[in-house]
Amino acid sequence: MTRTANTVCALPGCQKTVWRDPDGSYSEFCSRSHRSAAVLRSSSQVCKNCNIRPVYVANGQALPFCGNRCATAWKTGGSSSVPRDDTDEEASSEVCALAGCSRPTFVDRNGGPSEYCSQRHRREAVGNGEAEACLMCREWPRTLVAGKRSDFCSLRCSQAVFNTAPAILELDGEDADRQSVHQQFTSKWAHTTMVPSVIRIFAAKDIYDTIDRYKLEVERRTGLEGGNSLRRWHGTVRTCRLGDEEDKHSFCSDPACSLCLIIQTSFKKANYGQRTNFGRFGQGIYTSATSSKANDYVAQVSPSPYRAMLLNDVVLGKTKKLTTSDPNLTKPPNGYDSVVGEPGGDLNYDECIVYRNDAIRPIFLVIYDPQATHLGGNPAAGVPRNGPGSVMAPFP
Repeated sequence: MTRTANTVCALPGCQKTVWRDPDGSYSEFCSRSHRSAAVLRSSSQVCKNCNIRPVYVANGQALPFCGNRCATAWKTGGSSSVPRDDTDEEASSEVCALAGCSRPTFVDRNGGPSEYCSQRHRREAVGNGEAEACLMCREWPRTLVAGKRSDFCSLRCSQAVFNTAPAILELDGEDADRQSVHQQFTSKWAHTTMVPSVIRIFAAKDIYDTIDRYKLEVERRTGLEGGNSLRRWHGTVRTCRLGDEEDKHSFCSDPACSLCLIIQTSFKKANYGQRTNFGRFGQGIYTSATSSKANDYVAQVSPSPYRAMLLNDVVLGKTKKLTTSDPNLTKPPNGYDSVVGEPGGDLNYDECIVYRNDAIRPIFLVIYDPQATHLGGNPAAGVPRNGPGSVMAPFP
């Protein structure tokens, strides 16, 4: 069958159209997540250890076991209705990542290495803070996927989030992403007001990967790594109390709650001008590297002591830097992918504008208390931004 732009995703129940690669070809599915889900659903293979659960699928390839627990049981002679074949195993030259352990790491029969020698040491690494916990189960360490640290320990947990996405997952205090976002929020608070205290930070998870396609397209066209993708702040309207408390993770249904709508469906250029009838650089989607500037656009409608702000992945590509307004723009100037308004001229603080929906995606939600503050402000005004003894790290 010849696939076109109107072909529907092959995953049963999905009505979205298929992914189109930058080379013009069409995939069988709308996203990588649906491709993996389809492989898992259609696989007739069951785990060779437990003979009950379906096998683990990674990057579209079915592996012999349902997860690390059964893989370890197979290696160590655990319960199995299938005899072990020790010739399938390989010795590892890597040492267990748990501090103080010198045993070799587990390697499955397909050469897939673990970072630990056993399940017990995987759990201990999370318990003592040596490894970041899976955002879903909070029990096992996050795994490496294609050389990058995943947010999850396994396909099972990743799939569980996928099945309920869009969703927000709270980041623990020791989580590296939480610390990074917190630092970016405080270090980029440039106004002379005190820096608000961060209450909670969530990772925003969705099932869409249109930004990944666009990022690849821009990278191939411009040669800029990752399409010059940077993290930028956006302030908007919240009519509910999403994220205020540990159990408030459900999105509201109020059409006026821009925060919930953005996290669930991402940004829409068509919504330009709903709150203000003027944009210095025309009809686009606005963000800023300056958290305190985004704060100027945060509005809390329902009673809450807190405020909410989004940190977003924005594909800038080749940027056109402007210091004077051009409110008639509907797209970037020819040869460019975005506009960056620089301070000086018409602006006191930076602005970043993209003109297509797939150039931006929310990735973190920050809940902060504007009344509980610490020293902050514009360093040029002589006020320390993060207080005495703090260390400021640059962010892109």
